[in-house]
Order: sequence, then structure tokens, then C-alpha cells
Amino acid sequence: MKPAIPPRQETIEDKDRRFYVVAPGSVYLALQQEALQRGSDLWTLGGSVLAAWLNAGCPDFPSESPSPSPSPVAGPTRSAEE
Repeated sequence: MKPAIPPRQETIEDKDRRFYVVAPGSVYLALQQEALQRGSDLWTLGGSVLAAWLNAGCPDFPSESPSPSPSPVAGPTRSAEE
């Protein structure tokens, strides 16, 4: 007798799973510090960040930050001649 294929389930428990990611040590440290400031832990905060990214449709982020534009509040700079 062949084993029967189990029927599909209507609801499946979405259990938390832990897995590894690779990042520079500075990113690891920054995430740990941010988790502490948020009263969380590295694993939970990292998972929340990944879940939010997936829920947003996996948007691309620029690899480099654009150079900041001059602040209109700062006004013109004074030259050395003044």
C-alpha cells in the first residue's frame, strides 16, 4: 500500500525560526545596540526588519547615500575677504 498524500491544511502555524545572516561586525554591533535601545534582542529586531522589508515588497535601496544638499537655513557662506 502506498502512503497517502496528506491533505492541505487550511491554517498553518507560522512558527518563529532562527537562521543566520552574514554582515560586517559593525552592522552586527549596531543592530545589537539598536535592539537594546528598543528593549528587544538582536534576533527579534533583525527578524522584524526583514519582515518589514518583505512586506514592503523587497524594495531596492541605493548603495550609496546621495550627497546632502546645502541647507537653506544656513544661508550663504562668508568668504575670507569679508
